[in-house]
Amino acid sequence: MKSGKHRRKKRIKILLFVILYELIAVMYCCSGILITSIDHIIDRRTAAVTDSLSVAVYDPAPAVEDGIEAYNIAWEEAHRWKGPVLSRSRGSVQGPSGKETYYNLNMAGVVSIMRSMGNTDEYWVREDGCKMLGDYIMVAANLNLRPRGSIVETSLGQAIVCDTGGFAKKNPTQIDIAVTW
Repeated sequence: MKSGKHRRKKRIKILLFVILYELIAVMYCCSGILITSIDHIIDRRTAAVTDSLSVAVYDPAPAVEDGIEAYNIAWEEAHRWKGPVLSRSRGSVQGPSGKETYYNLNMAGVVSIMRSMGNTDEYWVREDGCKMLGDYIMVAANLNLRPRGSIVETSLGQAIVCDTGGFAKKNPTQIDIAVTW
């Protein structure tokens, strides 16, 4: 029969082996290693351990941020519209969500309606002339099919439904994009 002291030493050796193995695995598999000082990992009553032991601890934050950014870039590229893009000269195109046309009206009333619904995004005009509400192009659509606040894909990018028009009766899937053209 083995003594309790012998079994305790064996358990400590196994524990130290497991810790060492895990540290090597983390160092091998991951980048962004931080060196941290850990005092008195094992109780001195069970094993003699130095007062301070350097241990590699993985900080996942940078890798996660890099991974999210890479994922977002890949997603945008995969979902970017590759068909015809609406322009002043084209006037109308078949976009990712149906027929697209454009209109240029004062958007003060439309922005006011969106504000009354709780939208606080900034109204601005993009370099290409698209009228924007936050990150989205402002569009008019059939409100029975696409209620105000709905996000839709257009040939010019993601859009938010803010308005409607007479076109919605004749062509319920049509989208009218607000621009300065």
